[in-house]
Amino acid sequence: MSIFNLKKAIIPALLILLTGCLDTNNLEEWDWNDQEYDLAVPLVNTKVTLNKLSELVKGNTVIKFDADGTATVSYNGEVLRKNSAAIFPPYPGVNPLPIADTLSQVEIMPLTKANIRRAIFKDTKINFSLQSNVAEDVFIEMTIPELTKDGQIFRKNFTVKYNNTLPVAYQTEDISVDGWTIITNRNLMTFSYKAVTASGVRVKLDKAFMNYDLIKFSYLEGYLGHHEFPIDGNFIDISLFDAWKSGTFDFENPKITLSVENAFGLPVHSKVNKLELTSISGKTVNLESPFVDTGIDFLYPGLDEVGKVKTTYFDFDRTNSNIREIFNEKTKTVSYDMSALVNTSRDTTKIGFITDQSYFVVRVAAEIPLLGSVNQLVVSDTIEITLPEVDNVQQAELKAIFSNDFPAEIRAQAVFLDDSNHILDVLFDGIGIEIPPAPLGSNNKTTQSTEKVHFLKFDKQRYEKVRKATKMVVSGYINTTNSEQKSSLWIYDQYGLGLKLGARIKVKPD
Repeated sequence: MSIFNLKKAIIPALLILLTGCLDTNNLEEWDWNDQEYDLAVPLVNTKVTLNKLSELVKGNTVIKFDADGTATVSYNGEVLRKNSAAIFPPYPGVNPLPIADTLSQVEIMPLTKANIRRAIFKDTKINFSLQSNVAEDVFIEMTIPELTKDGQIFRKNFTVKYNNTLPVAYQTEDISVDGWTIITNRNLMTFSYKAVTASGVRVKLDKAFMNYDLIKFSYLEGYLGHHEFPIDGNFIDISLFDAWKSGTFDFENPKITLSVENAFGLPVHSKVNKLELTSISGKTVNLESPFVDTGIDFLYPGLDEVGKVKTTYFDFDRTNSNIREIFNEKTKTVSYDMSALVNTSRDTTKIGFITDQSYFVVRVAAEIPLLGSVNQLVVSDTIEITLPEVDNVQQAELKAIFSNDFPAEIRAQAVFLDDSNHILDVLFDGIGIEIPPAPLGSNNKTTQSTEKVHFLKFDKQRYEKVRKATKMVVSGYINTTNSEQKSSLWIYDQYGLGLKLGARIKVKPD
């Protein structure tokens, strides 16, 4: 019977009344005059506790409980993940690298992309295109001094065979350089070749090129450039106050946490262009903090820490921002426009590294301990209700039994609605009935529930009117104990608000 929306339920869950089956044996006997017959009808039986609700909450928002039962609403979401291909994607071999002389240095990639000091190739193949104008076979030994593996310099031998036609063009097979290490400066690779004819004469090739499909590394060390990754969107839809109609809640210690896991040997810096919080009323407030203006530097592993991950946490809290005032504005969403900057200083003398397994992850979290004070907080929600369709009803009496575990005075009111949301009747006169706060013990935790029983008489006309009801809007007005002094109290896991609602109907037989 419940249509309680768990996605909207955190603070509202403390007050919303769900429906269920009512054991009529739990209802006290009503005093009726002897008539033909009476019907006892259960309508509602529920108790909402924060602990029960936490088992049903889904998504990235959870309700956590400490060992003592105190509750904290938290959200943790990953907003950016980048691997090594984002920092240094494979460099495609668009143009062959010319080998202009028997000893040539060639820039294998622009310095604007990176300044490589040391790197290990992965999934990279090369070959050589050679052309000779000598009318005999030419034997070639090609070396690359900067390229080594297992202590050996790269060295390959080729033969350009004369085929009675000049010039003679020759292209080698693909050669894998996986696992080969290059130690270089300014991205220069040296090609040195010795070309000797069959008759023993050293010659220079007419043309020579190195070709490659792409350049890819398993390890790369040097100055690896400046990179900026935008992070834009809504990282959290808190829905904490969807049913908060008025009043205030003064949270003591809300916070937003930025965290970065960084396996790159490169500095990562956050640049916050905008961090904006929107309330349920549509009011927008910007997060203000010196760290919004300056950004935040995150840890990174050093050259002697390859394979390690450094994690940094940074909290926007009441000591360094206006986060407390913002959340007390009944925040619904937090939207952001941020950037993750790599090598933000652009200092080309700073040497960093990446591996093919490197990554960094940015996460944003919100944490709201349910510690605070409440002053005339008003929440409401809708439950389904069905009154029996019985003919010849003469009168009815509804019995409501409320129980309250919270250290707060609650005033409850309920309105009957039809399918078109037209108001049919109001359950209680005036502003509703008062449910006293549960008593607090010496540890500021309630010791037992308070209970309030209320009877409501319905004559025939009034019952016929409310019998058309399919929904009941229940509103709760809540104040913490001694709210005038803004007393801050914890909400605990077993705190709950219960309601049993039953009807006894006098029916006149035909």
